[in-house]
Amino acid sequence: MHISPEQQDALQELLNIGVGRAAGSLNQMLEKPIRMHIPCLQIGKFEDLSQEVQKLRDTKLSSVQLPFKGTFSGSSCLLFPTESAKSLVLALTGESEDPDTLDSLREATLTEIGNIVLNGVMGSLANVLNHRIIYSVPFYQETSIQGIIQPKPSDTPETILWAQTQFTIEEYDLTGDIMLMFGIPDLGLLVSAVNDYVHSTTGPHVST
Repeated sequence: MHISPEQQDALQELLNIGVGRAAGSLNQMLEKPIRMHIPCLQIGKFEDLSQEVQKLRDTKLSSVQLPFKGTFSGSSCLLFPTESAKSLVLALTGESEDPDTLDSLREATLTEIGNIVLNGVMGSLANVLNHRIIYSVPFYQETSIQGIIQPKPSDTPETILWAQTQFTIEEYDLTGDIMLMFGIPDLGLLVSAVNDYVHSTTGPHVST
């Protein structure tokens, strides 16, 4: 599936709107100045993404996953290397680095953050593109990237929309990743909706 530069820019813009709203919600909830930004967006099969993403094959990840269905079906994930996840929890809670305390806090804290961020991203896509999306309950998992991207023998291989996300919390500068996984037909529907969005905001039609 070919995605034009205009469509990719539009998707990145929509995702940045979503993480911006999520940052505002986190600011209010945690009373900490939080900024979030997506500087980089990649789309393709996992094996075709950049070497930076490929390095995650050897990294233990803390992930929050939010399956969704509707006009588009798939799964959205917020991913952190486990050490970065610990730093994020420390930055947000101010708790000590006691392992037992961190382990008990990490799942609850990251699940709540993931729920806010992923709902912000998916809500932004659904609202601006005028499509309904139904979410399942988010869940936390510590696993490898292979554990998240499971092959589905009866389905078309999933295409991944990978958004590198920068979190700035006071003196902390942490980086996580947002991953949206779609089957090819669902990605096609998303691209079509983005095409309509680009057309409505710029005038000329952007071909798929």
